[in-house]
Amino acid sequence: MTFRAPNVLWLLALAPFSMALLVTRERERERLARRFVSERLRGVANPARRLRPYILTAALALAIVALAGPRAGYTLLPIESTQTNRILVFDVSQSMAAEDVGTSRLEAAKAIAKRIVDSEPGRVALVLFEADAEVASPLTVDGDAIDALIDSIGPGDLSEPGSDFANALRTALKLIEADPQQKADVVLISDGEDQGPKLEEALKLLRSKGVAVTTISVGSRRGATIPTGSGDLRDASGDAIVTRAHPEVMETVARETGGRFFENPFGEHALDSLVASQRGGVSKRREVQVPIERFQWPLAFAFIALLGGSLANRGAE
Repeated sequence: MTFRAPNVLWLLALAPFSMALLVTRERERERLARRFVSERLRGVANPARRLRPYILTAALALAIVALAGPRAGYTLLPIESTQTNRILVFDVSQSMAAEDVGTSRLEAAKAIAKRIVDSEPGRVALVLFEADAEVASPLTVDGDAIDALIDSIGPGDLSEPGSDFANALRTALKLIEADPQQKADVVLISDGEDQGPKLEEALKLLRSKGVAVTTISVGSRRGATIPTGSGDLRDASGDAIVTRAHPEVMETVARETGGRFFENPFGEHALDSLVASQRGGVSKRREVQVPIERFQWPLAFAFIALLGGSLANRGAE
C-alpha cells in the first residue's frame, strides 16, 4: 500500500493525546454525575459509554489515514498520443552565404529551422547537404541538441562544392526507411540552386513512397554576390559570382511530392500552418499503471466509528 500524501500520517501522533483527553473528560463526567445527580435521576446506565473515547479516537485515526490518500493495487489506463517525425534537409552550400535577405541566407534559414524545431512536438532529424549529403542528427526528441547543431552550421561545412537536391532527399528517405514503422515528412530549406542531374528521379521515388516534401525558399530573385573571408567569391575569369534564388525549383519539389511551398517566410505567422501540421504524426497507444485510490475504506470505517460513538452516548446523564 502507498499513500498520495504520506506526510499527513504524522498527524496520527495526535491520536494518543486525543484519547487521553477524551478518557479524562469521560471520567470527570462520571465523577460529577455521581456527586451531584442521584442514582434515581441518572436514568438507564449504558455500559458502552466507557468505550466512547476509544471509538472516537479510532474515528480520528481512520480519518487521518483517509486524508493521506491510501492506494492499493493498480489499474491499466490506455493513453493514445501522436508523435510527429520531421526531417529538416538543410542547404549549407556557399551560395547560402549571400546576403540578400537583410542577413545571409544561411542565418535566415537557421532562424526558420529553429522556429520549426522549437514549435514542433515530436522528433526531428537534421540532414546537411551540398553536392553530397550527410545526417547531422537522426530522429530525436532532443530539440536543444538540434538547435545547437543548427547554430554551429556554416556555409561550405561539408567541403563538397555544389548543391544536389537528389542526394539530400535520398538521404532523408533512408532515414525514414530505417524504421518502417515510422512515418515522417521532409522540410527542405534552400535557395533553390540545384546543380544535381537526378532530381526528377528522386521526386518520383519520394512520391511512390508517399513522402511529402515541404520546401522553404530563402533568398531573392535579383541575386547577390557570395562574401568570403577575402572578399567576394569569384569565378576562373576573376568576375564576382552572383547567386540568385530559384523559388520555382523549390515550388516544383513541393508540388511533385504533395508538400507545401514557402518563399522567404520571415513574418511572425508565416510558418504557422507548417508548425501546426501533424501529417508526419504516428498514433501510438500505450498503457500506464495508475494506482487505485482506497481512501473510501478508512473513511467509511471512520463514519461507522463516529456513528458508534454517537450510539454509545445514549443513556448519558
